[in-house]
Amino acid sequence: MNEKNILVVGIFVVDLSFKAKKLPSPGETIIGENYIIGPGGKGSNQAVAISRAGGKVSLIARIGDDHFADIGLNLYQKENVNTEGLIIAKGENTGSAAISVDKNGMNSIIVVPGAASGIDKSVIEEKIDMFNDSSLLLTGYEIPLEVTNHSLNLAKKKGLRTILNPAPYFENDKEVFKLVDYLTPNEHEASSLTKVSVKNIDDARLAGQKICELGVGTSVITLGEKGVLCTRGVDDQDGLYFPSFKIKDEVIDTVGAGDVFNGAFATGISEGMSLEYALEFANKAASLSVRKAGAALSAPYRNQF
Repeated sequence: MNEKNILVVGIFVVDLSFKAKKLPSPGETIIGENYIIGPGGKGSNQAVAISRAGGKVSLIARIGDDHFADIGLNLYQKENVNTEGLIIAKGENTGSAAISVDKNGMNSIIVVPGAASGIDKSVIEEKIDMFNDSSLLLTGYEIPLEVTNHSLNLAKKKGLRTILNPAPYFENDKEVFKLVDYLTPNEHEASSLTKVSVKNIDDARLAGQKICELGVGTSVITLGEKGVLCTRGVDDQDGLYFPSFKIKDEVIDTVGAGDVFNGAFATGISEGMSLEYALEFANKAASLSVRKAGAALSAPYRNQF
């Protein structure tokens, strides 16, 4: 087992990001200011964030054999992401995401997974050696739930630590949470999971305890501009709170900030940082990322932290 290698199971898509003064209402057409075509997909973004943060990372994902796939392949070569687990599906389209961003950096997103939706448990079994060569698994809900759950199960059997980023949120078998060392929802996902409306730090403390009651080792709720609240078990009533880093530059784009947080946090844990330092490390990375446009390409490099 490589003590520091992080295995990400997720998806790659190409982001079509549109900037406008406001987000359109249902049925409304507005004139935008700019658009960007670039790499996206939560798993892919997290893998790039890990590498830029100084971590060693391998990605299991499924892409098509089209022009969009070339964007991913070129990205991974440049960013030093191990693509041993990358499957190129002949005759299929690589996934894509339509992202609208308003003048304040807030966003709405529609993801069409494309070839990524074809990942199944057999793919994970074919890549079992990658679990043997890693010490930590990071995965989420953009892949089919049965694949997420199978990956978590396999990771625990192999002795890996596990981080689950439950985004986008779906109802899942509650037994699965017992396989999770670190659950990293944002406030919306935490609200959906716990039925606690997370609007402030006190709400996050209550939601964090409920998350730990499910069997999760540590709850890490990201709260956007409000920071991060970490609950270290059912008896941790206060938790560890970290406000967001105050950086003078204006917020350009919040797309991918959660992915950067997860990637940097996984890097910190894999390197043996204390929980407190890993959270500070990830919090700063996410704060830096919103000062740049794009998802994967907004992740800061380690020397910028």
